[in-house]
Amino acid sequence: MRHKASRFEVKVRNRSNTASIVAAAAYCTGGRYHCDRTGKVKNYSRRRDVVSVESIKLPNDPEKVFNAACSKEKHPRARLAREILVSLPHELPLKRQRVLVRGFCLWMHDRYGMSSMAAIHHPLAHGLDQEILRDMIPMTEGQKEVPKLRKDERGNPLNQHVHILCPTRFWNDETGSFGQKIRDLDGIVSGPQIVQEMRDEWQKRVNRELTKANVPMLVDLRSYEKAAANGDAPGGLTPQPKMGPRNTARKRRRILENGSDDTHLGKTRAKIQAKNEELWKSWLLIRDLEREKARLKDSELIAAKNETARLAKVDEANTNIEAARTADARAKAIENAPHLDTLDPTRAAILWAQGRMEKKIDPKSDRTIDPETETAATPESKQQPRFAMSQKAKQRARPPRQRQRKIGS
Repeated sequence: MRHKASRFEVKVRNRSNTASIVAAAAYCTGGRYHCDRTGKVKNYSRRRDVVSVESIKLPNDPEKVFNAACSKEKHPRARLAREILVSLPHELPLKRQRVLVRGFCLWMHDRYGMSSMAAIHHPLAHGLDQEILRDMIPMTEGQKEVPKLRKDERGNPLNQHVHILCPTRFWNDETGSFGQKIRDLDGIVSGPQIVQEMRDEWQKRVNRELTKANVPMLVDLRSYEKAAANGDAPGGLTPQPKMGPRNTARKRRRILENGSDDTHLGKTRAKIQAKNEELWKSWLLIRDLEREKARLKDSELIAAKNETARLAKVDEANTNIEAARTADARAKAIENAPHLDTLDPTRAAILWAQGRMEKKIDPKSDRTIDPETETAATPESKQQPRFAMSQKAKQRARPPRQRQRKIGS
């Protein structure tokens, strides 16, 4: 399953949907800024969830910068800035999150010329209750039961995210003002391609950090349809409807009052979540079974290939034994034969050729041994098999009748 921080949203801030870009900057940074265009002051200094504010390739004065960006645009429907809202994995510490966001913003500036201001938000960052945070982390190994999900009226402490506010014009450090428009992102064809490149770059960077932190789940910014088409997700997954700030606040009140979200939207989202979880479980089970089946099939193919190679060596050894002209060559060929690994290969070869040899396998040495003598070398005896028998050993190995005739004579 994909990580819950799989969110990368790009919003266009223009004069039709944004009353003041300076007010938006004040909300992101948690500051008190004056908008020169409207003459109003927006004060968000009482916010306690802003833990980091950093300007990348811009002056460290958001109020001045975004007032300049607003005054540069003359069209009544002009695009003032682009806001990139990205979820951050709660497993990463704040220091690594800063490095991750800064590196991504520098990449955007080097590739597209986009300057930016990044503000990281951690709900409950001021006076954060570590017990609440610990209870909301999923169950780990060693826990007997899933901990109860506790929430605060101010939000979810795991909802860590970053607001990246990017002006739509190039910033000139020499003149200290904005220059031409960045037209590549406004194109009908080039715009979606650039956004997709940004999503791919962020996914690659955040997954690299998660891998370093030994987090099993990774971020996947693809849609359910694309992931299912590539075989990385089950088919039939349903996206959840977006709640928005009002429905989110209503959900928090219902949870604090009744213990659950009993609104119509909450029930709909709960049904979708349950359905998606069942699809994920069944799909993961089927995938594991298919992988095991493929592994067994590959093992059978490898075993058949090894058996074919072994039989080929046996046929080659038999051919070498039959083609030997001298006793030494025959003894050497029998010694090199893989299927005649016994104490006396010459005698074993004769018995095998006459069809009077009963082959048995020593379970300790995994070798073919002679059932009459059972003197094959084993790993425990630490003795190397001898291929030349002494006269006394040959006399002992003779049948009893031949031994009596020799004594009588």
